[in-house]
Amino acid sequence: MLAPVLRFANSDPLDGAGWRASLRLDFARRDDCTDLRFRHEGPLRIQKPLYPDGPQCCHAVVVHPPGGIASGDHLRMDISVATDSHALITTPSAAKWYGAFDATSAKQEIDIEVQGSLEWLPCETIVFDKACVASEINIGLGSDARMLGWDLLIFGRQGSGERFVTGVFDQSVKLVLQGEIVWIDRLRLVGSDPLFDSSIGLAGQSALATFWAVAPDSAPWTEGHMEVVRSFSPEIAWTCLHPRLLVGRQVGCPILMQKRLQHAWRFLKQTYWGLAAPSLRLWAT
Repeated sequence: MLAPVLRFANSDPLDGAGWRASLRLDFARRDDCTDLRFRHEGPLRIQKPLYPDGPQCCHAVVVHPPGGIASGDHLRMDISVATDSHALITTPSAAKWYGAFDATSAKQEIDIEVQGSLEWLPCETIVFDKACVASEINIGLGSDARMLGWDLLIFGRQGSGERFVTGVFDQSVKLVLQGEIVWIDRLRLVGSDPLFDSSIGLAGQSALATFWAVAPDSAPWTEGHMEVVRSFSPEIAWTCLHPRLLVGRQVGCPILMQKRLQHAWRFLKQTYWGLAAPSLRLWAT
């Protein structure tokens, strides 16, 4: 079951502890259309449902008007994609975790339940120096569900010459298939962590990207599929962690990695979902 949306006693979304915001998105098939019902509290919302690919796929652009997440902020999203429905979720700009003046963490909780098809395609996340971050992403999929998703993390504002020298970034991504935990991806980095320069870490780079592709139980990934994906997208290190789960990693230049993520998404959607994958208009702005 999807966790309930957080409700906050204070009607003012800004209190002494920071912003509080929640957003719930429920996608369901109605007639030949994926319909979206949503509600929000605080400064977290979506633009109206969009259908640039036709009525079967609903695009939702999640907007966070404050523009960044500061110390003491707490954001929560609950997302449900029902059987035979298709959702694409993205953001209009980079998420920003601001530097903290004390040790109080900024928190984000995202719970996703998928029985249909979901494309999770947020813009990059920039972690400012001195940020204290606690992020938790929980994903559950049914037997016929499928998903394409990514996460692009950038540590420090490189254009300003800033590095992630102090602070804490603590994020977990958990994926559950039919009640079985098949992947827990835990990343905890402190400022100036040796892993930034280690060959088993970021190897001197400031950005890390992860791509995951979940196939339905009836059409699992095979060695043949792996060879095709690796040959098409060799810059990404691909691993089949479960018959239904394909995970890719890369470090390097954020701009190049973003292009590679889009390239992989387009290929997988066209080849294995049999659907057109035109670039989102937001990516050109």
